[in-house]
Formats: sequence, structure tokens, C-alpha cells
Amino acid sequence: MTTTVELSTVERAAGVLANLSGMTPKRLRELLDRPGGPRAALDAQVRAHAVDEAAVAALLARRATRVYVDGEAGYPIDDTIEDRPPALLAEGDVPEVFDRPRVAIVGTRSCTPHGRRDAHDLGAFLAQAGIAVVSGLAIGIDGAAHEGALANGSGGSAGGAIGVVATGLDIVYPRRHVTLFERVRTAGLLVSETGFGVGPHAGRFPVRNRIIAALADVTVVIEATLTGGARITADRALDYGRPVLAVPGSRRNPAAAGCNALLADGAHPLLDPDDVLIALGMSPGGRRGWGAPPPRPVPIGDPAAVLRACGGEPATTDQLASRTALPPDRVGLALRDLSKAGHVERSDGFWWPR
Repeated sequence: MTTTVELSTVERAAGVLANLSGMTPKRLRELLDRPGGPRAALDAQVRAHAVDEAAVAALLARRATRVYVDGEAGYPIDDTIEDRPPALLAEGDVPEVFDRPRVAIVGTRSCTPHGRRDAHDLGAFLAQAGIAVVSGLAIGIDGAAHEGALANGSGGSAGGAIGVVATGLDIVYPRRHVTLFERVRTAGLLVSETGFGVGPHAGRFPVRNRIIAALADVTVVIEATLTGGARITADRALDYGRPVLAVPGSRRNPAAAGCNALLADGAHPLLDPDDVLIALGMSPGGRRGWGAPPPRPVPIGDPAAVLRACGGEPATTDQLASRTALPPDRVGLALRDLSKAGHVERSDGFWWPR
């Protein structure tokens, strides 16, 4: 990391306090709200607990960590949100992402190929429009959204990315996203309220989700279960008075149950990426759909029969053989041709129409 960050006295004190062992958002809020602010609170901690301020401050400087303190210039969350973090730690090369319109894209880890592609395409669309994509860097919808936002080159695209994590900024979780973490760091910011060295814990993820909702001007849900983290994020966004959009899904898809429930509760349906621009108060650029695919040859013969047998839903090879009454070898050849032409793809033992 080559960036140099100069912290003010208040920011440095708050950053050290946030990194004290056992610190919680509630405890940090109590300390920062005391007379004298962060500096006086840290001095008291140094006297009472022999806190090694210099060591933590050196780590903040070495990692070029930014510290955003509630009530100070640059703090990115509206002060009308009562449970906002008292301080945020952030690392990355493009702090300007906080100055851009921000849209959260969230969803289930167990997403379908269709959901993953929708998240990727929407992330790319928003980034190209100069909108920062906010997400939790989890497997599934979150990761796909950030991959899409970063799809236009090593420096990221116009909008950039904001990754909100539930661990310390020195911990990569999930480990398989180590490269994605660094790409987000380069094209935007990694954000946490948790001190260095704190690993993943189930109870921290729902708490983290309130930050995603608070940072976003609009929250988009693409495939969510009824009780998962994406639904928690959407509910918090609604509590904060922010627009929530959800992609409708098939009743046969359990990964879409949360989206459909949100729509039933009054969330706005997302049928086209321009719907997000409208929710942001921006002018849409015409109904462009979810990334127009290149023209594909129209299937005939066995491939056409197999594609019709899918009926727009995923199916196994055996199911397609039963529906078409074709021998398995001919179904296999038809699926191979359909896959090459971009009509279907295989995932988790199913063939998914595209």
C-alpha cells in the first residue's frame, strides 16, 4: 500500500480507541461522547489500562487506515440514523467513493447462476453510471456485484466499490475473496467498525449489515432467503427511510423467497437497471435491460426440443430426457450444442436456461 494518510488528533484518538481489545460500538460511542471527546477518552484509557497508544497509531499509519468519526467532516452516514457507528475504519486508494451516489447490492450466498449474472450486470451498469456499489464481499450475490463493478479494468470503473466487512481490515473473509478484497481496495474502500485482528463471528454479520444499509442511498436485493442477511439489510434500509428494490423471482426458487416477500411488503420491483437510477433521482439512459446479450442462433431439432423442455426453469439431464422422450445420448449432444450457443449453462447438477 503506497497511500499516505494524515489523521487529525480526533481521528487518531478514535482509531486507537476502536482498536482496543474488547471494544464494541456501544462502548466506543460512550467514550467518544464524553466531555473532551476522543482525545480525552483515550488519555483516560492510557492512564487506567496502560494502553500502548503509539503501537496502535503506528499500525494505523503503516496500513494507511482512514478514520471517519461521527460528527467530524467526511463522516459518510447521515446523522438521522440513530444506530450509526461512532467511527468507521477504512482502507483504499479512492476515498472519493464516499462522495458519489451509493447503491447496495445484496443477496444470498446460495444464489442461482441467473442471480449471480444479474448482480454482476447491475454492478457493472451502476459503476459505469458513476455510482459506487456497496456490498458485504460475501460469496454469491455480494461478490458478483463487486466483480461487475470492477469489470472495466485494473483501476475500476467510474463509480468504484465499497466493501463493508464484519472483521478487522487486516482479515480477509471469506479467504477465497482475497483477490477481490485487493481489487476493491484499489478501486474504492474497504470499511469496518471493527478493530484489527478481529476474525469472523456469526453475531457480527447482522450488525455489519446496518452499515451497508446506512451507507447506501438505495438498496437492491437480488435473490434472498426469508431470514438471511440480505433481508436484514433490506429491513434496516426501510427503517432508515431509504428506497429498497427487489428482483422478482419464481415461486419455485427458494433463493427468491425473500425478494418476493419484500415486494409483498411494499418494496419496489426491479425490472430494469434504469429503475435504480430513477430511485436515485437520476435520469435513466433508456431501457437497456440486464446487459443485452449478443445474438444467438435459434436452436432447431433436438436442441430446440430440449430448450422447450426446460420451460424457463433449471432441470437435470434425466428430467429433460423424460420430458422430451429422447435417448440420453441425444439429450447430452443437444445440451452440448445449447451450451456452446449460450442458451444454457450447467451449475450444481442442473441445466439453467439463459
